[in-house]
Amino acid sequence: MNEPLEESAAEGTADTEEENQKAMQIEQEIMSEPKVRISTVAESLSEEGKEETTVPELSEIAMTRKQLYDEIWEMSVAGVAKKYNLPYAHLMKQIKEVGIPIPPSGYWTKLNFNKPVTKLELPEPADEKISIYRTVSVTRKKKHQAISKKDSGIAEMETAVAESSPTLESSVLPVEEQMPSVSVLNKDDASEAAQMVGQPETYEQYGQTYNIYDRETLYKEVWMVPVTEVAKRYGVSDVTIRKVCQSLDIPTAPVGFWTKLRAGKSVTPIPLPISSKPAKKSGVRTGTEYTPLIEKETLAFLNEEERTVVLSVATQIRIPNENAKMHPTIVAHRKEAIEWKKKRREQEARGFNRHAMDAPLFLADKVSDETLPRVLHIIDALIKATEPLGCSLTSDFKFIVNGETVSISVSEAQDEIKHIPTKEENMQLLKYEEDKRRNSWASKPKIRKYDHVYNGRISFSVYTVKSFRDCKSYVIEDRLGDIMIALYETSDILRHDREAREEAERKRQEEERRKEERRHRFNAEVDQTITLENFSEDYDTACKIRHYIAAVEASANLDPKLMKWVEWAKAKADWYDPTIAREDEFFGKRDHEKNADKKKLERNSYKWW
Repeated sequence: MNEPLEESAAEGTADTEEENQKAMQIEQEIMSEPKVRISTVAESLSEEGKEETTVPELSEIAMTRKQLYDEIWEMSVAGVAKKYNLPYAHLMKQIKEVGIPIPPSGYWTKLNFNKPVTKLELPEPADEKISIYRTVSVTRKKKHQAISKKDSGIAEMETAVAESSPTLESSVLPVEEQMPSVSVLNKDDASEAAQMVGQPETYEQYGQTYNIYDRETLYKEVWMVPVTEVAKRYGVSDVTIRKVCQSLDIPTAPVGFWTKLRAGKSVTPIPLPISSKPAKKSGVRTGTEYTPLIEKETLAFLNEEERTVVLSVATQIRIPNENAKMHPTIVAHRKEAIEWKKKRREQEARGFNRHAMDAPLFLADKVSDETLPRVLHIIDALIKATEPLGCSLTSDFKFIVNGETVSISVSEAQDEIKHIPTKEENMQLLKYEEDKRRNSWASKPKIRKYDHVYNGRISFSVYTVKSFRDCKSYVIEDRLGDIMIALYETSDILRHDREAREEAERKRQEEERRKEERRHRFNAEVDQTITLENFSEDYDTACKIRHYIAAVEASANLDPKLMKWVEWAKAKADWYDPTIAREDEFFGKRDHEKNADKKKLERNSYKWW
């Protein structure tokens, strides 16, 4: 028991004083324990020469291995020790002896953050009966060992307390078992726990990133890992994190806490106190040792002069006075929206089907009558700030920025509250009950269970690129400059998208033109080849005729009649021959390019003269 009292040189004087105070506190607790129990321990320790003394407490606890396994994985080893009023270390020793697997380091942390975990299987036999004994084995070294009187006394007191007060044993359990949501046992677990918390909540304003510090979240983080690691996640210095913790009444780990934890010593986190201070605050993110990625410069697509002007206007944009005259487009739209809402209520009162009603105007069905003026003032401030820079607003509330049409959308959040039946609905219910008593069948009126009431919190989206919403840290009116910048940056995104579409269309048309050109060339080649075949067929026919004429001339005596036929036949061969293309008295010129079917000679059944 001397090991917990050995001081590390790295912890210094502060840890030494802390251990002395702890020893005094333990001594006081020992004195407050039942006298009978202390005397029993003291007597057992006073016997010289005995290496081990056994102090019986209560009877054994009988159960199966499966029952103990289920309890350990349901409530942790610390929970089982507390349930059966057992010393934690003594229970752990018996669990190992019966071969029951326990949750590994980091298991409860992952489970607390809904991360996937692996449950170790229980080896057979699961139904084997086991006994958990309440007997505490105490091993002591002989007195002649070299320890100081002071250390010996404190060690004995700590041993007596650990043996005689199981509840105290569980009160100083390792953080991993006591508070899985804020415990880290080693450096690897620290990094793993930090990743499970998720990325810090941030927002941007005028191109600068701000952290949003949540009191409960930050409390968990500073007790999971050292403040220096938390600072890296938030992109600030550890001094900044300590100041934020101080302003939010968040306790931080004392000196030596993480050293003891890594050394396997017992530590207890300080609970989060109740505080009247705000639960959240925001602060600029300096980027210190956090994100190696370099974000692109705000409005980098503009030249330096234009960028300076836009940023200057964005920093000065404000909501106009309530009595100030609104932009003409907004005034006209407000009148149309009020008229549309009035008409919609009349149509609903008459029982019109929603599909048969007029299409809603922009904002008319997205915000309440009370919130509509606020939204219009926001849009009015934006157009009045951007119009001198060449921007404009269409009748359907789309901004024209750098020649690109940037759409916006605004909606108001709704709260779901239980519906209170109206007088008419109560009458319908009474009528239903009456009809049900009189008849065997009655139609129950359909009355909604909940009402959705606008709550005044609005969301403002620029195209589908950037969204802003009312929250605890800011309202939309505080982000007008960022919305203006988002309009410009979205216009550049739309420009790139448009140019990409135009380039894709140009390539498509070029590909279509090339395909069409190839098709024409192919068809021309086909026609030319067919014509060649037709010409060759006519030439082949002419050659056959000439061969036949030569054969006739060689085999017979040429009389005048035959001579006349030879002349006629040679003329027909010349008519067939495309190289001569002789015109015939009756057939005219032969269309050599046509196929044989179209050039086929047919008798004329009608008189043509």
